[in-house]
This record gives sequence, structure tokens and C-alpha cells, in this order.
Amino acid sequence: MREKFESDLICPIEKSKFIKINKNYFISKKHKYPIISGIPCLYVDGKLNSNNKKTQFVKKFYMKNPFPNYNEFDNVKIFCEKAKKGVFVKLLSEQIGTQKKILEIGCGTGQLSNYLSATTFSNKIYATDISLNSLKLANKFKNLNNLIDVNFFQMNLFHPCFRKNSMDIVISNGVLHHTYNPFKAFQEITSLVKPDGYIIISLYNYLGRLITKFNKLLYKMFGEKGLLFDTYIKNQISKEKKRAWMQDQYNHPLESTHSFNEVINKWFKNNKITFISSIPKVVGDFSEKEKLFEKNNHGDIVDKFNTEFEMIVDHKISEGGLFTIIGKKIIK
Repeated sequence: MREKFESDLICPIEKSKFIKINKNYFISKKHKYPIISGIPCLYVDGKLNSNNKKTQFVKKFYMKNPFPNYNEFDNVKIFCEKAKKGVFVKLLSEQIGTQKKILEIGCGTGQLSNYLSATTFSNKIYATDISLNSLKLANKFKNLNNLIDVNFFQMNLFHPCFRKNSMDIVISNGVLHHTYNPFKAFQEITSLVKPDGYIIISLYNYLGRLITKFNKLLYKMFGEKGLLFDTYIKNQISKEKKRAWMQDQYNHPLESTHSFNEVINKWFKNNKITFISSIPKVVGDFSEKEKLFEKNNHGDIVDKFNTEFEMIVDHKISEGGLFTIIGKKIIK
């Protein structure tokens, strides 16, 4: 384990390399972190304040409700066949390349990272989450299917356990909007990207999320019977997976919504990130042959609003109003 991780991992408190790693602990000069069920637990709390209490609340929520859950019948073949139906995931796997260091932050039960491990070659994939229970499910699926290029860690994204400027690609899918300060969270994870590397984030859109907000109101009034407009739960999924979806979408304790304009003109600009592409596209139609890492036009404020307005009625409803933006870190 030491050979795999020593060059990339740091103590999240001391910000220095670990002096010893064995089968039971990661040990720094002043701190010791346990390995539980094969998961290095490098999570640390911040200062005792209201923001830390919010993080703790989210942590407890996902310990009780691991998301997204696996179907009981999933194996790596079935899992990959289903994952390929998602165009973005399929394109990401095909275009991500080889010999890359890839970090997924807020991986939940590790479905994306396990998929990339199963379908890409010779990459080093790290995946982190706040919930140890979610990571146990991720690691169980990894071990059952002999996936060797992915490793899971418990981590607080506000206190990373990875070196700055160490990752070729950092992915955070549907996570930052569940933090007490999404912009600060973005700054933390962007610092881990190498110059000329890529950051991929997915967030709830302020317009695309309107249908889900309406569903949430119906859910609180009528329970599952009120979810007439939720197309996801009508799919053939297990009870556990359905429950995980409903808890995440309709009972989450902390949630915010965002816009293309906010991310591109504030988040990216203030952190030396240049816009590359997005799903949905702001200008033009998204294709199943799309080149995710080729620079696109992000249009003007009217283009962005029109794209977001269309999210209310198109297929993005089934994904809870998420939009995805890919940026590239500018070389100073």
C-alpha cells in the first residue's frame, strides 16, 4: 500500500507525507488514522463551528443513506452495460486516456470510479467520500469484481489528504451543492488539479431543479405515491436503490442550486480555470460522439439562460436537474 500512495497522500492536518503506512494505520508525525474494512479513514473535522456542524449533519445522512446504492443483482458485466447507457460516462471512459491520476471527490458508493477502473487501462484512480458506509459498499464491489486500479479513502473535502497540483483529472459529481460553502469546496478541490489538468463538476441547476423541487413538495404531502413526475423510480431498480434515490433527492439536509454563469464567470475565473465543455451544451447540440476535452463556445448570458430553461422539460429531469461543466487549469 505504501508504494501505491506515498507520493500522492498527505496528512490532512499536518499537510506533510505520512512517515509510516501499515495494514492497520496511516501514521504522520503527530497523528494516526485507522484503516477500517480496508478503507483508510483520513477524514478530519474542521474547527468546531456552525459550518462543521453542517458537515457532520451531511456525514450522518450518508452514513444512514449510502448513495447511489447498487442493485443486488449487479456484477461488473451488468454494471458496465448499464453504465454505458449514460452517454457522459461512456464518453468519459473512452476519452480519459491512460497513465492518468484521477481523483473522484464525493464518490458515494463508488460507481463511477469502479466503472472507470473496469473500462480504462493503466490509470491510478482515487475515490473519496465522507461516508464510511458508502465506501464499504464501493470497496465490496471492487473486491468482488477484482478491480485493481481504484482505491477508496474517507475524506473531508475541506481538508484534503492529497498533495496540491497532483491530479490529472478531478471529478466531483453532484457533491458541491451538498456542502455548506460550494465555492470554497470548489477552491479546495481545484487546488489538487495539476496545471493543464482538468476539473469536472456536476451541480444542481437553479432552473433544472424546479421539477425536483415540485416533486419534493408532493413527496412530503403524499409520500412515494406523489412522485408522478419522477421518471427515475419508474425504472427497474432494486428497493434499496430506489430508497437511496428518494432520500438523496427529497430528504437531503443541505442543498443549493447554481447556474452556468456563476460557475464560468465566478468560480472558473477566480481560480484560473478555462471553460472547455458542458452537458448540456450551451451552444449547439450534444452528440454521442462529443469530444469532452475539446474547447467549446460557452455563449453569452442569453444562451446560458435558454439552455437552463430547456432543462426544465428535457431528459435532465430524470437526473435531478444536474448540469456538468469541464474546465482546464491554466498553466501560470
